[in-house]
Amino acid sequence: MQNSICTTPRCLAALLFVAVFYFLISLYVPQMSLMPTESFRAVFFQRNTSSNDALLTTSTSQTSTETSSTNKPVAYNINVSPNNLAKDLVNIANMNTLKDVDCRAIYSNSKSEIEKAKQISKTVSTPLDDAFYLNLTTDCNSFVTTRGYILSTLTKEEEEFPLAVSILVFKEVEMVERLLKAIYRPQNYYCVHVDYKSPDTFYRAVSAIANCFPNVFLTSRRIDVQWGWFSVLEPELQCMKELWRYPKWKYFLSLTGQEFPLKTNSELVKIFTAYDGANDIEGTIKRANKERFRSTPPLGIRPVKGSVHITVNRDFVGYILHNETAKILLEWVKKDTSVPDEAFFATLNHNPQLGIRGSYKGEPETDWSTLKPFLTRYKNWGSSNCASGVYVRGICILSLGDLPSLGNARHYFANKFYLSQDRVVIGCLEEKIFNDTRDEYLGVKTFDTTFYANLGFVKNKV
Repeated sequence: MQNSICTTPRCLAALLFVAVFYFLISLYVPQMSLMPTESFRAVFFQRNTSSNDALLTTSTSQTSTETSSTNKPVAYNINVSPNNLAKDLVNIANMNTLKDVDCRAIYSNSKSEIEKAKQISKTVSTPLDDAFYLNLTTDCNSFVTTRGYILSTLTKEEEEFPLAVSILVFKEVEMVERLLKAIYRPQNYYCVHVDYKSPDTFYRAVSAIANCFPNVFLTSRRIDVQWGWFSVLEPELQCMKELWRYPKWKYFLSLTGQEFPLKTNSELVKIFTAYDGANDIEGTIKRANKERFRSTPPLGIRPVKGSVHITVNRDFVGYILHNETAKILLEWVKKDTSVPDEAFFATLNHNPQLGIRGSYKGEPETDWSTLKPFLTRYKNWGSSNCASGVYVRGICILSLGDLPSLGNARHYFANKFYLSQDRVVIGCLEEKIFNDTRDEYLGVKTFDTTFYANLGFVKNKV
């Protein structure tokens, strides 16, 4: 089991602490409704005003070129009272608890609860629109308060292991914002690329959200993304370039606006610490369509097919941005491959002679054993077990019927979701991520990284 509930006296006392807080807070914090027009309620984080306290956010000089809002939220100092932070985490968990649906029963594959939730979902399918966010973000403190963001690093371990995240978006601003809320921490860095084709109101809404945080920014250049072309890869490279200016982050993750986390920030940090620099990048030669490689790669490099979704250490990104071999390979990928985004990262990671830190020394064949699984993303490719029965480019659009599988998955994020088709699945995932975050902080939930530390691509890395 990855997760376990401890039974020591200390942990039992913590459980009692949680129960007491639940009771007290339930007296004045209502549960979240599925209705998209209702705002969330929260007890806002109180600023520690001591002159000796350093806020755990990016410095003003680092963010002045990316942000324009003067009404910025502030972050907790790491030395804030644990009791106050615990209360805030309980509040936020309560805010993200669905009152009309029993998510735990759905995770346990209760057919009756799944059917009930399906009927509820049909009545609340309209996402919050661009205008809602443009209005709410006119006051950033109000936005952060009503939406329930966690503005603390939570633990020293997380504070000392910042992550860099790219998020490629093009529609459904509410889905984008709920993804950001689920993964946001003040020590991390978030680069958002808005497709050039996206409506202006969508762009302005996403920009307004980003302007409420010192460590969230939009790319300086927008790209017209066309599936199957180099333009799919280009925004990732743009984000890498713009994230590189921040020297503290340890790992880079690539996301899209139709995804949601299956692991908390704390769990991600523990997993990547166990990886000790190993990269998680899909790769295959056997299943590659050789016709997509129109010529032999330069410099004796072996071409490998993979995915644009990656989890890599900082040095891997540095190699892409600054190494001449990477630049030569990128030109080949751009000119002589049919789907560049599937070739570039995978090829770099599976040619160990290049000496890239964290790359894989074994055969580049992703499988579902403990040798070389691909855990960066949960995707259901063409399976008959797609609960919604809806596919886009061969990928199942995940829905509430997939929650039992998602709840047991070892992956970090899941793809893909359409909020306009199923709000309940995101609501339940949201509920779980904030409950887990609360319980981790209170010490009543632990996370075992043994599985991750013993993966073949971890033990067989450059």
